[in-house]
Amino acid sequence: MCIAFSSQDHKQRLGLIFPVKVLFFLLSLGPLCLEAADWVEISSDYESSIYYDRDSLHREGDMVEVVLLWDFPDVQLTRRPVKPYLSATRLTRYRCGAGGRANVETTLYRDNMARGEITEVYRTPDAEINFEWVNPEAPGGESMRRVCAAAIQ
Repeated sequence: MCIAFSSQDHKQRLGLIFPVKVLFFLLSLGPLCLEAADWVEISSDYESSIYYDRDSLHREGDMVEVVLLWDFPDVQLTRRPVKPYLSATRLTRYRCGAGGRANVETTLYRDNMARGEITEVYRTPDAEINFEWVNPEAPGGESMRRVCAAAIQ
């Protein structure tokens, strides 16, 4: 059974389809916009590149909270059960004056630059968060200096 439409009906239906397709396209971009971060490179070598998210900087007195990103050229593996990942973000708190760091949460991603499927999430319970001293000459010291300086600006 076929239904014949006049050319006017056909134009009206086509007129409705285009805006609906545009709407679905825009909605499909939504997650990309939510995941966007303003990554600033801290350091890079053959093993990994380290960034901080400028938009995540939050300063309260001497304490700065930030999301750091490790991006790896080669696949990394978790402990058992073994799961692959290419990047990791870490919510980190720094005590800038005292030179301390506490890791709050780490998220591992299948793809580079904190994209793709989440492989694993490790969260430190608030009662167990401890600050450790950061060697100013080590890569962690460079991260702390860069983040603390950015939070002051």
